[in-house]
Amino acid sequence: MKKILALFLLILVFSPGLLMAQNSQPDLHEINQKRISLNSNAMMVLGGWAVTNITVGSVGMNQTSGTTKYFHEMNAAWNTVNLAIAGLGYYGLRNQSPDIGLSETISEFHSLEKILLFNAGLNVGYIATGAYLWERGLRKEQDRLIGYGQSMILQGGFLLLFDSTLYLLSRRQSSRLVDSLNSVQFTGNALRVSKNF
Repeated sequence: MKKILALFLLILVFSPGLLMAQNSQPDLHEINQKRISLNSNAMMVLGGWAVTNITVGSVGMNQTSGTTKYFHEMNAAWNTVNLAIAGLGYYGLRNQSPDIGLSETISEFHSLEKILLFNAGLNVGYIATGAYLWERGLRKEQDRLIGYGQSMILQGGFLLLFDSTLYLLSRRQSSRLVDSLNSVQFTGNALRVSKNF
């Protein structure tokens, strides 16, 4: 009876640790499913922004004049590119499998995050260029430059917010994966997994 009780106590003591150790391993399928879902939703937001700007811009440039006409014209033109990016991105994500390995998963996160940081820099450039065009248009009294400049500031500002938000959300997902790997150490000869209980 004492042996059975001792065995039972040993099972109770080590079972939570075993269960915690099993649950601490990253579920790559779930992580990739969330990554794909996040990026798909982002492409839908970008596509929605593009369709709205193309629609409003097309109507606006035909019903207004002066600076406002050029503002709408640039919004419509700019967002044809955004719509193409959103469509191609969404299509590519629809065909992406969540069943990839750890190194591919980390690579997908890393690649996206690098692109988003690069884009954020471009967006600041768009805003600065827009401000320059607006100011130059005021000095030269050219409605086209003013309208285009105002549009570039709006579009660059939206894209900066979009890319920054997507970067932060992606980074939060990827950091969870990286944190789960902190318990894995490679010494050169052996692989060691440690877990604090």
